[in-house]
Amino acid sequence: MDSPVLSLPWRHPLEAFVSLRDTPYSLLLLGDGDEGRWSYILAHPRTASLHGQAEAALGWAQAHVDALEAATSPPGAPPLRTGVAGLLGYDPGCPKGGPPSAVALYDLVLAFDHQTRTLCLQEAPGACPRRRAALLPGLAASPPPPVGATGRVADVEPRANFGAKVEAVRSRIAEGEFYQANISRQFEGCLGALDHPFDLFRRLAEASPAAFAAYLRLPGCAIVSNSPERLVRIRNTPEGRIALSSPIKGTAPRGASPEVDALNAQDLLASEKDRAENLMIVDLMRNDLSRACRPGSVRTPRLFELTTLPNVHHLVSHVEGMLEPDRTAIDLLEACFPAGSITGAPKRRAMEAIREIEGAPRGADYGSLFWAGTDGELDSSVLIRTATCRETPDGWSVGFRVGCGITSDSDPEAETRETEAKALKLIAAIGGEGS
Repeated sequence: MDSPVLSLPWRHPLEAFVSLRDTPYSLLLLGDGDEGRWSYILAHPRTASLHGQAEAALGWAQAHVDALEAATSPPGAPPLRTGVAGLLGYDPGCPKGGPPSAVALYDLVLAFDHQTRTLCLQEAPGACPRRRAALLPGLAASPPPPVGATGRVADVEPRANFGAKVEAVRSRIAEGEFYQANISRQFEGCLGALDHPFDLFRRLAEASPAAFAAYLRLPGCAIVSNSPERLVRIRNTPEGRIALSSPIKGTAPRGASPEVDALNAQDLLASEKDRAENLMIVDLMRNDLSRACRPGSVRTPRLFELTTLPNVHHLVSHVEGMLEPDRTAIDLLEACFPAGSITGAPKRRAMEAIREIEGAPRGADYGSLFWAGTDGELDSSVLIRTATCRETPDGWSVGFRVGCGITSDSDPEAETRETEAKALKLIAAIGGEGS
């Protein structure tokens, strides 16, 4: 059956989403990954569910996307039409009142084509007219005046503690427990008195656009993500379903001048430590993809590419394979979650060490935001550069993590500075002072 499509007047998604910023399970995906052509608004789902574990959320997602009638779409249609989407939290349980995993079934999707400046509403067969009527009127609402960054945020531990954790990881690597582990620092604070999580999201989008920027409103909290990293994607092609992943590992700060900036980038590209660190995660991702892909199809077409963001340079590699005919996109996501770039290698042993060394649950941090369509396609991010905002009697609290991969060659002071470079844009957007 053809998917009903309604053309609407163009509006930028940041403006169109304002009226939905406090609607439960409203989701804005800004920029459609590294291509940047598409943005999406998903709101007023047919049904939604909170889960204590990512595995349960993925099981729910598979059952519900299977139950939604698939619709055909013409060539050139948006990659995301209708299906399931949501949050996979890194930890089981419910840390600090925020659900670790939440997923919803969306039969109404607004697709924004930045290339042609067109906007359409896509519907699955049988979508409820009442929910459509609730979605459309707010699209023309005028956004409120911009709010400045007047909050505060700081490291929850003394700076020196992170260096001690780096040394603890190095000692365990020397003892042969694992090869690499990604250890993070936790920052906490609050937004300004008149501030809102969506204002924080807008400030981040303007100051440092990210390939996987997303805003998700859940009961009692909001996820504000400025992530540059893809976890895994599935694309349908005439040859079959291609699985793609782009792990990030290796970071250098931007320079204060063009000359210093270029030197920092060159040093990163030449760094044996960072290249080895990246290659460990590439190997891990190859293993994860192989769990759902055809034997012999997994390959690495590009290694150690330089990607430059407003505050840091990264090394990015690309891994791909052909999905097995009897495996679903959600099967692949489960095989790859959580990302090796924010755990370590071997993954399970590194995760056990992370729990012991960090001493606190990660919650949404280092989880994933994903969507899966009725046509079998999927895309997902790694929730780095991501803040969790929680409603309190006094306004909004805010917290986030920044981390780095630790190897036997890691220098505690250099790794500490790397986390601070990664935190700069979030700290500035919140309005706080780093510790």
